[in-house]
Amino acid sequence: MDDALLLKTITSFVASGVWIGGFTLLAERLGSKKGGLICNLPSTIMMAFIFVALVQDARFAAAATDAVPIGMLIDTLFLLILILLLKYGLIKAVLLSLSSWFVLAFLAQKIHLSNIVLNIILYFFTAVITYLFLEYGVKIPARGSSRKKYSPGSLLIRILFAGSVVAGTTIISTFAGTYWVGLFSTFPAVMLSTMVILTLNQGADFARATGKVMILSSTNIIIYAFGVSITYPAIGVVFGTIVSFGMAFLWVLLLHPVIQKVSREK
Repeated sequence: MDDALLLKTITSFVASGVWIGGFTLLAERLGSKKGGLICNLPSTIMMAFIFVALVQDARFAAAATDAVPIGMLIDTLFLLILILLLKYGLIKAVLLSLSSWFVLAFLAQKIHLSNIVLNIILYFFTAVITYLFLEYGVKIPARGSSRKKYSPGSLLIRILFAGSVVAGTTIISTFAGTYWVGLFSTFPAVMLSTMVILTLNQGADFARATGKVMILSSTNIIIYAFGVSITYPAIGVVFGTIVSFGMAFLWVLLLHPVIQKVSREK
């Protein structure tokens, strides 16, 4: 690894870890409805594409967004499995859901679905059906905010985990194709770290309620990726990131009243 790549990898690890760790800590103070929306604002994927664009170029990062809808479909199934299995124990739920993510990502890379419109339709259909299943089938009620204090260790774990994913994506971009980079950029670092720490600190019920909302709020990642695909080549990484994040944030604002209306309180 040359010095320039090493410096960018270390920088991506530190910057993304601190950003994601702080962002999700704030989200958890707002309850499962608002927290689930904020937790899934672009963070891992945002930092990943920024540093991929720095290591490669803006057009490479924009091209990698083609795989994001399939990556987010896999994330939806990952989170569904994690939520359903939490009642059988955290370790079992994490191991089986992570295993499913890697298997599905490998299959997706092999099949290489490249029709972006079809991929987006498949993702949105899966996300909506999964949310409705958890809301009205499994019947997971929303939970109020929690004031429980977090240990420095739990926050450090989240920072290290999220930072590792973005740093790994930065390294992968130097030798992998755009499709695999796009898939790996959607690795559910925030989903997994949030669910684990919520379960340990606030219990499985609160984690499941937050995860349910995260499934629907994940649709903002598609909006962000669409923004990156257009703005990165046109106006550059900095302004492209700002505009794309603004689009995703606006989408979350539009989703908020929908979540408030359809999500049942305990």
